[in-house]
Amino acid sequence: MILEDQKLALSRMAGFFQEMSATTVGRVAELYAKDATFRDPINEVIGAKAIAAVMADLFHQLKNIRIVVREMRGDEDAGCLLWTMHYDFRGKKRSIPGVSHFRFNQEGLVTAQEDYWDASFVLYGEFPILGAIMRGIRRMVRVKV
Repeated sequence: MILEDQKLALSRMAGFFQEMSATTVGRVAELYAKDATFRDPINEVIGAKAIAAVMADLFHQLKNIRIVVREMRGDEDAGCLLWTMHYDFRGKKRSIPGVSHFRFNQEGLVTAQEDYWDASFVLYGEFPILGAIMRGIRRMVRVKV
């Protein structure tokens, strides 16, 4: 069962994701507890300021970022957003599907966020030598039917 407070908190996060831009990442201080944790395949930080810095850097590294929330699920103290991030990188349009798992405190602020997305081919595969290695590994471990 998802409580109304958590539903509101999760809805706020969905809205934040979909409206996120280089100028709105400053809202992290309104949505996250001061000592919140954040982890994704590349970063692991503690504190709302550090989380805002990670998000701001995303807009520095990638262009034309747009996040579309596809689904929202939660229970008494946690929730997940399924999303797709669309962006331009090295002159090409790209998309990454992912999931963000949130934990909320009594005030509805995020205390922990863990993002799950596959960086192996979408990101690392963009670099010539790493990309070739990743494609080789993929061929080796792929199920042969």
